[in-house]
Amino acid sequence: MPMDLISALALSLAIGFSWHRFRQIFSQATDRTVLLSPATTLASTVNLSAMAMAFSGNSPGIGGTIVALGLLFAVAGDRSRLGSPARLTLAVACLLAHAGLSGSF
Repeated sequence: MPMDLISALALSLAIGFSWHRFRQIFSQATDRTVLLSPATTLASTVNLSAMAMAFSGNSPGIGGTIVALGLLFAVAGDRSRLGSPARLTLAVACLLAHAGLSGSF
């Protein structure tokens, strides 16, 4: 049971760390170079993958809780001084940690 909790926490952190860059694709004010950058593509991939994994094999309530916790982490991350490259690196690391913990490799 503790591994399941750590795995779910890793997904929430992946969502939280990738959210800032992912949400920029929905803003009309976002510069075209940001939209087309590899970092935005990677953040979108990590975010959508983590959200899909949150609901895969879980009930809607558990999946929703994982995503909601990730969004809370995103709010906390916006208040931190972490730059976009550091957030993206942490997001990828958390997603890989989840995959390793859940045996998805």
